[in-house]
Amino acid sequence: MFKEKWEVKGERPEEIYKDPVLFYTKEEAERYNNSSGMRNVQQKIANRIIALLELELGTEKVLLDVGCGTGNTLEIFNEFGFDCTGLDVSKEMLKFAKEKGLKVKQGSITELNKAFPTRKFDLVVSISAMQWLQTKEDYKKAGESIKSVLKKGGKSVIQFYPKSSEELERISKIFANIFDKVEIIIDNPDNPRKRLVFLVCC
Repeated sequence: MFKEKWEVKGERPEEIYKDPVLFYTKEEAERYNNSSGMRNVQQKIANRIIALLELELGTEKVLLDVGCGTGNTLEIFNEFGFDCTGLDVSKEMLKFAKEKGLKVKQGSITELNKAFPTRKFDLVVSISAMQWLQTKEDYKKAGESIKSVLKKGGKSVIQFYPKSSEELERISKIFANIFDKVEIIIDNPDNPRKRLVFLVCC
C-alpha cells in the first residue's frame, strides 16, 4: 500500500506499560493536564480532525471523544458547537476533565456499546488513544465498538501513532472489513517527528 516503508524507533509508553491505566497515575495525569505543550498539540490535532470531518462551523452534531483524557480536545470540540461527551479508561485523567465541567464517562474504546447501550452519535473521534491496543482482536473490537455507537450515516476520525507502515496497513484492513469506507490520511509523511496518521471511517 505504501511506497515508502517506515518504522518508529525506540520504545513508547504503550509498549512498556501495555495498559494506559498503569501509565496514567495520579502524578502522570496531573503532569499531562498541566503541560501547555501537550495541550497545544492535542488541540491542534482536534482542529485538524474538525477539518477532516468537513462540517460547517456551528453544525449541530452529537460527538463522542474516545480517549478524551483531561479534556483538552473536548474543549475544542465544544467551542466548535458540537454536543460533546468524552470517554476514557483512566479515572485519574477524567478527574481533571470533570473539574472543567465537561461531560465524561469512564470506559474503553473496545466496549463503547457497554458505556452507551442505547445512545448513538453522529461523530466518533479519537486522538492518541488507539495505539494502546495490543492485538489484532483488540483492533477488531475497537472498530466494531465504534461502529456500534455511530448513527446511520455517521463518521469517525481516529488519530493514532502506528509503530510502522506495515502496522498501519494491517489496522486499516481490519477497519475496512467493518466500515463501508476507510480512508488513510497522513500529514507530514516524511517527517517522523511531525507525522500524523488518521483513519477516516464511515
